[in-house]
Amino acid sequence: MVMVTNTQPILNRCYAIFVSPQPHMDDRSLPVEPSQRLPALEKLLGKRRAESSRFLEAFNREGISLKDLWKRVDHRGDLVAAGLLSSNPGRTASLLISPIQNREQAAETTLLIRSMVEHAIADGQLDLIQYLGEPNDDLELSVLKDAGFIDLALLVSMERSNSRGAKPPRALDNVVLTSHPIADEAMLELLEKTYEDSLDCPGLSKLRHGQDILDGHRRGGNFDPQLWTVLQINGVNAGVSIVNCTPAADCMEVAYFGLAKFARNKGLGAHLLDHALFLAAKHPQRSVLLAVDERNIPALRLYSSRGFRVVTRRVALALSSLKSST
Repeated sequence: MVMVTNTQPILNRCYAIFVSPQPHMDDRSLPVEPSQRLPALEKLLGKRRAESSRFLEAFNREGISLKDLWKRVDHRGDLVAAGLLSSNPGRTASLLISPIQNREQAAETTLLIRSMVEHAIADGQLDLIQYLGEPNDDLELSVLKDAGFIDLALLVSMERSNSRGAKPPRALDNVVLTSHPIADEAMLELLEKTYEDSLDCPGLSKLRHGQDILDGHRRGGNFDPQLWTVLQINGVNAGVSIVNCTPAADCMEVAYFGLAKFARNKGLGAHLLDHALFLAAKHPQRSVLLAVDERNIPALRLYSSRGFRVVTRRVALALSSLKSST
């Protein structure tokens, strides 16, 4: 299975932290007024005024909402931390926080994050908030954990060129690759089968509703149903590949890739991946991206065999409003 979002010491037991629907009052953690966004962005991005001004202009130009830009002030009213929640499809959001320099600032940032996420989830529009952290930044990771986030995985981002010469895989007996849409109920059932005993962020699927996951895939990037492939064995749905086109980043993204348990270890992963790369090659974007749990050794081997190389490693953390455990 592949997950990207946009996605750590890894917990053997992965569970969601339940967030109270009623946020507590904190008069030093506040949403940023429009007139104060520039200094808050300076703090958030760790950049100077001119650079932050360009970011603000870009946000406004591209229609990126800053309504969930927050600040934390000290007892004198001075700005000490900032954070931004960026909403994603499928009732999720990504969290960005200002750089943390010391333990005093870490404590303030923890309180800021708690206020932000409690307010956001109490609003009823989000079920899951995600954060990607640096593996060696122990102070940053401790802040996220103190705020209620849990480790999901060490995500390995990989990239390869989008080869224009890609060819479709050879046909296999009793195996069909189709981009013909299937009913939502059938797709949700297939996705659930691919989660079974998966080595890829095994706790993540329990932190979201199935329909939200499906909606998120459809609304990520430029949705094209012809880039979705279902692998069938003797007419039974057994695997799925979801590729999104992201022109702004000049890339194709393998947003999801998984096989049902009964279809694994038969060479079908390579068959499905080759087909996904063939579809991606029909588009002019420069590269193909994906992300995978570092524990998923078979998947890492497969992707490496198809020319993917490691670009970055990030700790994937999450906080969910759903009380569940695996």
